[in-house]
Amino acid sequence: MRLLRSPTDPRWTDVALAELDRTLQDHAHCEKKAAASALKLVADHPERAGMVRALAKLAQEELQHFLAVLAELGRRGTPLPPDEGDPYAQALLRQVRGGPRPEDRLVDRLLVGALIEARSCERLWLLAGALPDARLRELYARLAQSEAGHERLFVDLAREVDPAADARLDALAEEEARVVAALPLLPRIH
Repeated sequence: MRLLRSPTDPRWTDVALAELDRTLQDHAHCEKKAAASALKLVADHPERAGMVRALAKLAQEELQHFLAVLAELGRRGTPLPPDEGDPYAQALLRQVRGGPRPEDRLVDRLLVGALIEARSCERLWLLAGALPDARLRELYARLAQSEAGHERLFVDLAREVDPAADARLDALAEEEARVVAALPLLPRIH
């Protein structure tokens, strides 16, 4: 599945590797927030039993990713700093529609989740291909593969809520490309 309308600037990999500890710290926070976001959707939509099960499983996987990145930080003797927030995710979440139809909001939240997972997947693959440490390369390849599955899950869930979700996905994907282009290259996953 190819949701992204623009690739990551190739210079990002060098920035991420040059400050790998900061990249790992940011990645840990991303995994933590992904788990929390999935659980928030579960809490907000308990009546959607199939979605609840799928998102609970996703939250569990994201928490396992968080623990894996925390373990790597521990091996490196690097603490987890306070979360500085994620301007990328915040900009995308501002695109979520309000209004009288709660289904529109849910579709947008799911599609924003898909785009965040897609960008994470892309960047984790970039790291997996560039990391000098074989063990860390393998970890990042596994994490990237998992993120690809999460991307598909979010799109599938959005289509279950609204079979016409692809039109909204196109609009949000265009906005995601604008957001990425406007952000500086930093040692962050987004």
